[in-house]
Amino acid sequence: MPMSVMKALAVGPGVVVSVVVVALTLAVAPAPIAAGVALVLIGVVSATGRGAWERSAAAIVLGARRLRPSERDELAAVLTALCRVGLGPPLVELRVKRSRVIGAAGAGRRTVVVSTGLIEAVVRGDLPNRQAAAVVAHSAVLVREGLTRADLLIGCVSAPWRAMRAAVHGIGRALPLTLAAWRRRVIVAAVAVVQAVQVGRMGLAVTIAAIGALSYAVPVWERQWHDLLVRAGDEGVAHAGFGDDLVAFLRTCPGTDATRARLRALVPSGTPRPALGLVTR
Repeated sequence: MPMSVMKALAVGPGVVVSVVVVALTLAVAPAPIAAGVALVLIGVVSATGRGAWERSAAAIVLGARRLRPSERDELAAVLTALCRVGLGPPLVELRVKRSRVIGAAGAGRRTVVVSTGLIEAVVRGDLPNRQAAAVVAHSAVLVREGLTRADLLIGCVSAPWRAMRAAVHGIGRALPLTLAAWRRRVIVAAVAVVQAVQVGRMGLAVTIAAIGALSYAVPVWERQWHDLLVRAGDEGVAHAGFGDDLVAFLRTCPGTDATRARLRALVPSGTPRPALGLVTR
């Protein structure tokens, strides 16, 4: 399946739902307010979709700021390693977002956002420079390949969708019975479809069935797109010469199924591993 189709399936439903929600909200609002809000939204969306406004868009959508001079000095060795393989400034612009997680994320045409946690780990010496470069390179590869080109625009347009999902997850954590009911939504949807058919409302039945099917399909599409990005980034990191450093970093991460799958892909089964032995003098 083409990458563009996979991405459309992963992000398309959220964009459509967000546009519908905004349109319905503006439709019931007073005309002057609706017109003003619409103009503001058009301006923001236009800015996020233009490369010249990418810095401002990253600040608005991601809450990312530019590197401070002190942070640039602290990451000097990391930036040097990235520049040597064409994955650093000026081809890629690093920005910073406050987070304790050690990580990085690509967005737009040339933006890679690193966490303050990554910078702090480098400063403390907990994260070697080349491992930090491997983490950043993973996102830089995706940016360079154009896989994140429209992400700032998509993030802006789909903000209502993300807000609704966050609210649903919050309710699910607070009310476990609600979460259990959601997991069994196929039963509720089936009953609603049967009832709609019995009263002759075929359009409603089709709509309910479609919504129920999408509620299962969208997470699958999102996971497939995420897995594709992970594989593309891992392959790019290995090609850039940071494969061993990425492996070393992943071995310090929680041993989830996803992490083990990445390690198996990065370290072929036939690759010899260091053997432990007794050292004597």
